[in-house]
Amino acid sequence: MTNEILKKLISGKLEFLRKNSGETNEAAADSLDIDLSEFYRILKGHRLPHLKTLLRINRKYGVSMDWWFSELDGAARDKTPVRQKAFELQIAGLVKKLDAKTQEAVLAMLKILVK
Repeated sequence: MTNEILKKLISGKLEFLRKNSGETNEAAADSLDIDLSEFYRILKGHRLPHLKTLLRINRKYGVSMDWWFSELDGAARDKTPVRQKAFELQIAGLVKKLDAKTQEAVLAMLKILVK
């Protein structure tokens, strides 16, 4: 396992998460409290993120450490498909933009649809 393989793996997954959240690079870097140039270097596979940065990314996008490295041993440890997580992140991102009253209305509608 080389650093180059890790950089490629992490950059690809980070790009996937960022695109599916609908955020710009600037917005993602800002919400992670890291410099845009640092975010860009991680995103482009030029450097590995610090552990603290990776933990912040995990919290922001709702992924685990296992998710980042599941391909390395050939067995996906996180049973939630990546596309499903991305879809959930996209919905959450849109709902976050709504005011509280509209969020409650959307939640009520979803509960009705699920029944």
